[in-house]
Amino acid sequence: MESDIVSEVRKAVSNIVDPEIGLTLGELNLIKDVRSEGDKVVVEFVATTPFCPLAEVLAMMVRDTAKEAAKSKNVTVYIRNHVNEEVINERVNRE
Repeated sequence: MESDIVSEVRKAVSNIVDPEIGLTLGELNLIKDVRSEGDKVVVEFVATTPFCPLAEVLAMMVRDTAKEAAKSKNVTVYIRNHVNEEVINERVNRE
């Protein structure tokens, strides 16, 4: 069951289209990890560039899509390789 949820979340977030580039996060190989940690699903992805102006928007899109796919599981999203990743991660994962 756990791997099914992780697979569904990975599939869902991989299909998110980057609004600037027009390709999916999967096509751009930006989804780096989707895993189960106890009662939550963790998604890690990288920004297209360290200064990506839409990084927080993308992180929120990933969070919302992952939450929908994870059903009753909690979701934590981490953007990596962005100059503001700490601030973005804190805002996106605030409940």
